[in-house]
Amino acid sequence: MINSLVRLRYFAIALILTTMVLPVFPAKADQIFAYSDDLSSNFNLDMIQTGVKFIGGKAYTADDSVSSAITSDIIANPSKAIISARLDVSNNIPSNARVIYYLSNNNGQRWMQINPGYTYLFDSVGNQLRWKAAITRDSLMVGSASIDSVSLTYTVSDTLTVNQNNIYNNSAYGGINGLGSGGDLNTFVCNALSRIGLGCGTVPPATYVQSTQTVFPVSATAITANSNNASNASSGSGNNSGLTATIYNAGTKNTNGNGSGVILVRIPKHEEIYEIIGGKKHLIPTQDIFYDYGFTDSMIQPITQQQLDRYSRVKVIQVAGDKKKNYYLTEGNMIRLIPHKTVSESYGDREEDIVIISKKEFNYYPQNQFVFLENPLNRDVFQVLQGKTKRYITPQAVKRMKIDSEQIAPINQIELATYKTEKPIIL
Repeated sequence: MINSLVRLRYFAIALILTTMVLPVFPAKADQIFAYSDDLSSNFNLDMIQTGVKFIGGKAYTADDSVSSAITSDIIANPSKAIISARLDVSNNIPSNARVIYYLSNNNGQRWMQINPGYTYLFDSVGNQLRWKAAITRDSLMVGSASIDSVSLTYTVSDTLTVNQNNIYNNSAYGGINGLGSGGDLNTFVCNALSRIGLGCGTVPPATYVQSTQTVFPVSATAITANSNNASNASSGSGNNSGLTATIYNAGTKNTNGNGSGVILVRIPKHEEIYEIIGGKKHLIPTQDIFYDYGFTDSMIQPITQQQLDRYSRVKVIQVAGDKKKNYYLTEGNMIRLIPHKTVSESYGDREEDIVIISKKEFNYYPQNQFVFLENPLNRDVFQVLQGKTKRYITPQAVKRMKIDSEQIAPINQIELATYKTEKPIIL
């Protein structure tokens, strides 16, 4: 019996070491890797940029702050570029608190705000993956949200290289530093063995270092002016005549440059903040984006649910500084590139309906890849790629790819016919 356990232990060690070495060898195609951190130690965190409070392996807002940051160190540093990533988290978010997440593939030179559970393509070139989060609450009297653990799935290109000056030598691919064991091989193997019931000792408790650095939203001033006529015309009623138009001082919130003002509204006792812009309503997805536009809480005006329901939602958006591309904003808050002007016209959209948003807000929304034909109703699912091609996905493949109904958006026949057909996805 003892000999069997010894053999099993040595076999497990060999298997673990093999899985550590395999990613070092060059791949022949884009490769997908995984990383996870249960926050039981601060080894993979940048403590200079981390100001959260740790309790029982969970991260909370600091006691004397309404916003605290937690920032990772470089958790992956392959020789080729990291082109996409997905962050999944285990967290607890009570009322009047929130957590805002970011990813960077170039060592934090450029952060992209993301929504957990979706895969994002980086618009920057880099091979140094990091994540961070801002844990915020409305006041010191409000309970803090908490982060329990994070996991990332990221794709490494086989062809895109990165400038040698950006390569970080302490790479998770050059050793075991990215595996949460402090770089000690014996500790790493013991931790792995303990997970399969063959532990070889206990791991000493982690010590936490706290920082006073916190992340606060930056506010800016805005100019206000009466806009009774605009609100009456957009709603068809004078009930909204008391609203005041808030003109965003940078001009990026104007609809297609037509000078329409922005009215910020919120239903009493609700958290959601809407813009009334160009006669349509648009939900500001996060408080971080709200402050990034230069808005302040004092600009928000009360509105009833009945008044808000009179406005149709914003459906066509454009990123500030890029007038060549327009995107659909779906009801599920996903974005899809409009392949041609005729497609937009087939939905009855007009140039004056386009709302310009910031790059930060654009990066928040996940891509709408999966669609179905709405009329005549056909539940066949297609994957749309880069606004150019479509691939039919068999029902079995839909299940195996774990595509939720919330990720699938309806389109019309004109848009579906615009995409060039490629080979179907059969799993």
